[in-house]
Amino acid sequence: MTGSQPQITEADLIAYVDGRLDDQRRDAVAAHLAANPSDARKVDAWQKQNAALAALYGRIDEGALPANLDVIKMERRVRSERTHWRNLAAASILVLSFGLTAGWFGHGLVLRGGEETRSIVAAATQAHNVFASEVLHPVEVRADAEDPSHLQKWLSKRLDRKLNIPDLRRQGLQLVGGRVLPSASGAAGQLMYEDATGQRVTLYIVPATDSEDTAMRRSNVGSLEAVSWDDETIRCALVGNLEPKRMDAIAKDMYQQLS
Repeated sequence: MTGSQPQITEADLIAYVDGRLDDQRRDAVAAHLAANPSDARKVDAWQKQNAALAALYGRIDEGALPANLDVIKMERRVRSERTHWRNLAAASILVLSFGLTAGWFGHGLVLRGGEETRSIVAAATQAHNVFASEVLHPVEVRADAEDPSHLQKWLSKRLDRKLNIPDLRRQGLQLVGGRVLPSASGAAGQLMYEDATGQRVTLYIVPATDSEDTAMRRSNVGSLEAVSWDDETIRCALVGNLEPKRMDAIAKDMYQQLS
């Protein structure tokens, strides 16, 4: 891209898909897509996803969208800090779009209401969709970094919670690494694990100040399975496309190690 050409950001790509650009900016994005096949593939996938959601659930009434979830306002707020804000923005749309079918499992825990569950599962599945298929940069901090404790210290500091990084080798999963993402309540963390066949699962973690232990809830979003739960200081959602029994076992192992 030359200096005379406008810089096209991921925010512009999202706004292009959502039809929120003026004519001049839309033409600039279209020219960028013509010259950048990888971004063109992303946009095509997002457009197909939007079309599928519209076919299943109807179009979203934009007038009903809360101001704090408006994509453009969110982009202006966090664009200076991170370019990966699109995970939260798209997840906000999913909160309004998806009707999640949820169950629960566990003993001696209190089952809480559904708003927090729908919100964290929507954000977690969107983040999983964005990063689980990434080849070059699936995580910000890799597990094989020189300092093995760096990831734990970094995520704990960013989420302002002491976190233990679960060891899932007995579940046949190796830690790939983690990253920090934006969320409605501040910073969120994502841990990524991979099995010997290349299948990946992600754990999405957000800090909570008014949380209590809850039963685990299983949700299905498209081809993905999600298991979510609340701990005393964090809310978690495990996402992957492994079979449900294995997801349950992984989630229980994670819960025990995080606590």
